[in-house]
Amino acid sequence: MNDIMKMIRFDLISVSRLTVPYVAVFGIVSIIAALFSLPIGILCVVSFVMIIAPVQGINNSSCKKLYGILPVSRSAVIKALFTEIFVTMFIGELLSFLCLLIVRCSSLYEILPEKLSHFAEKFPTMPDYKFEKLYLLAAAAFAFITIVLCYAQMRSEVKNMETAIRELLIIVAVFAAVTAFISVMMYNGKLRALRDIIMPPTSAGKWLSIAILNAITLAAAYLFCTVTVKKASAKEL
Repeated sequence: MNDIMKMIRFDLISVSRLTVPYVAVFGIVSIIAALFSLPIGILCVVSFVMIIAPVQGINNSSCKKLYGILPVSRSAVIKALFTEIFVTMFIGELLSFLCLLIVRCSSLYEILPEKLSHFAEKFPTMPDYKFEKLYLLAAAAFAFITIVLCYAQMRSEVKNMETAIRELLIIVAVFAAVTAFISVMMYNGKLRALRDIIMPPTSAGKWLSIAILNAITLAAAYLFCTVTVKKASAKEL
């Protein structure tokens, strides 16, 4: 555990010059947008996380030779990488929740120009059962992104980055096609049972789904990390 924390600290110091400006800009933009009840703040948080994860991955790739001479085991390096991915994405999810909470509570949209104010007021005045769906959608988005990034990290460690990118594109394309098909079916009134599972009608059901999504994401990250450690150990032998 001590080696893992050392590697996380090392990675944070290594990428701080690249990531701090992005964190500051996207964090400020997200909060300001949320204060005026503009959901673009949520998109900014997602963008912020999507920028940080690849930047950190690029940095880690460039530091692999350095990792090899550090007084830490290869398994500690891998565990640190997966921990960073999960924690970074989970922080992004919490930030999106914060933006949604600010959107719900703020009334600053009233000082915006008329057309923009009319658009922004839809979100604070949205019924609770509809607004809570946004929390669930945000959690689902971050869960998917986290699992995909963990899978890509595993494949890049076991195979190579080119293979990881190629498989990543295929996964995203298949997921987008399946999601589009299910969405159309649900919109046409079909798959009602599936809709109730994906979007529970009650508030407690939605928050339970969010908790389950995060638990599944953590389990997937742990599984990919364990497989990567075993494969890397086998390659060293």
